[in-house]
Amino acid sequence: MNNMVVFETTMAVAEALSIAEASGVDGKLLLETMSKGSADSFVLRNHGMKHLLPQDYPEGAFSVRYAQKDLSYARELAKAAGIKARGADLVATLFDEAIMAGDGERYTPVIRKVMKDEGGGT
Repeated sequence: MNNMVVFETTMAVAEALSIAEASGVDGKLLLETMSKGSADSFVLRNHGMKHLLPQDYPEGAFSVRYAQKDLSYARELAKAAGIKARGADLVATLFDEAIMAGDGERYTPVIRKVMKDEGGGT
């Protein structure tokens, strides 16, 4: 459950950062401002500031393929409990897209790369 929340929070921070930068807002300023409000978290400070902002997704860190396995446990538990885990399902889709793009061995914040829509974006 912890990793599911981390993955979903990473997705939200990546989405906010991508939208802001595509709209002309400085990403560093956004994350620094968010870190002073109720959106502050370990994920924002570590995944967001250290990896999403500089778009640094090393191999050998907690990879998308490894994360996909962890997330599958939470999704299976949700299914068995009759819960629609829509956030987890969306992250799983992003993981699948990252793997198809050749980023399966990269650090999980790499999902930001697959958030671009067909009209452009960050």
